Amino acid sequence: MDESKFYAYCLQGDVTAAYEYLRSIPNKSKKYQQLESKYYHRFFGGKPIYRFKTDDPWIRKVLLAYFQYFTSVLTGKNVEEVETRLVQSLVGLISDKDFIDNLDLIEEKLERIFQEKGYRFLGGVTSPFRGPYIWKITDKKNFMVELPHQTVEVTVYFLSNFIMQSWIHFATFGEKFAGGWAKEDGLYYVNESPKKKRTKLDSSEFQVSYLKHEAQHISDYSRFPNLQPKDLEYRAKLVELIYESKPIRLLKKFFYEAKHDPNFPHPYSSYILMTRLSKLAFGIEEIQTLENWKSVDSALIRNWACNLYNGHTEQLIVSGEGTVGVI
Repeated sequence: MDESKFYAYCLQGDVTAAYEYLRSIPNKSKKYQQLESKYYHRFFGGKPIYRFKTDDPWIRKVLLAYFQYFTSVLTGKNVEEVETRLVQSLVGLISDKDFIDNLDLIEEKLERIFQEKGYRFLGGVTSPFRGPYIWKITDKKNFMVELPHQTVEVTVYFLSNFIMQSWIHFATFGEKFAGGWAKEDGLYYVNESPKKKRTKLDSSEFQVSYLKHEAQHISDYSRFPNLQPKDLEYRAKLVELIYESKPIRLLKKFFYEAKHDPNFPHPYSSYILMTRLSKLAFGIEEIQTLENWKSVDSALIRNWACNLYNGHTEQLIVSGEGTVGVI
């Protein structure tokens, strides 16, 4: 089985397609038989068993509400209807005298309650679905980060002791998860993963795929404050390619992630990036196989990425600092 293809479906928010692909594999090994069983019981068996990393009854109820939401949206249920059920589940847990039907306001109240219980709660959307990050420990460290045409100093907050890591972690049983994110006050890094997947701070996974990627977001937030996620992700991924010594590592990730759907900023930005690189490398705006990319010189890929980045920056400057994007 091609695990990259399987998890790409999950990252695109389509667990049904991932499960059908898994089921289609003949003569599955014991590992994949167990994986199929896990997905069936969580998403399709009707009686999922959820794991809670806390004994607090109130927190368990909040987590259960989100777990049920994840299960529904990841299997193709109507998102608006599922969000309505999520509101109904959460509103009874915030002890508010006035009825609230706005998830953003509900999550603001949840954040305060979690803080009282010793946790940090970050709500909102990891496009295209809701799903909070809830953790207990935060440490910080400052870094100087070189980006195209500038060097920036950033503060990285290292987060650990999670009890929830939004929908991507849930959709993949923890095999994939958001490595971090950027906010105006600094970068947030998920410093918690299985031992076999832990990232060293001097690795390109951290220095390039996390640090430069997220620092580019920080830069763009101040320079183009209204820029939409798909343009932000496109620019940050180009920056990764500019500095990555082995671009095929990134191209493999972008190849499997690519999806022509603007509602999914990460997959869509990968789609745009791969089609434009394919045009430059092969003369055709159609994503090429990984085998074809293995024969392309790394220096050329980095140079093309730099040109695409500079061209995109020029388009944004022409459009003005209020632009929402150009892709």
